[in-house]
Amino acid sequence: MSARYDITSNQGETLHLHILYTDSDDNGIDLTSYDAEMKVKRTFLGSSNTLLHLTGSTSGFTSGITAGGTGYTGGITGGIFLNRNVGNSGSQTGGILVIAGSTATGWIPDGSHHYDMELKYKFTGETTRVIEGRFESDGEVTR
Repeated sequence: MSARYDITSNQGETLHLHILYTDSDDNGIDLTSYDAEMKVKRTFLGSSNTLLHLTGSTSGFTSGITAGGTGYTGGITGGIFLNRNVGNSGSQTGGILVIAGSTATGWIPDGSHHYDMELKYKFTGETTRVIEGRFESDGEVTR
């Protein structure tokens, strides 16, 4: 069962989120053999309403954005770093660091949306949803 955590993000501001993925004894789980994916959507249904799409692994990260309704798709600054610490200055077993740059969050409309993040084991394809919740975007006035 995934954890529930609601995120509030300011539109046009860099988002940093750190999660520690642990076992039942609170020991960090090594994520070396995993890929991560996170999506923010307007609703649970369909792929055309994706507002933010981030991916990553321990060997590097990639990211992409789809701005629902605007037709914009393109690269952004950010991604998901696995086995990283809060400040992204070193490793931490089980650490999941999510960064969405200001350009990416600038495309997320003001309002309440939904998100989740999944980890996929590279060797078997087994997928685990680790966290989910509401994604609140507070609108930006100064652009």
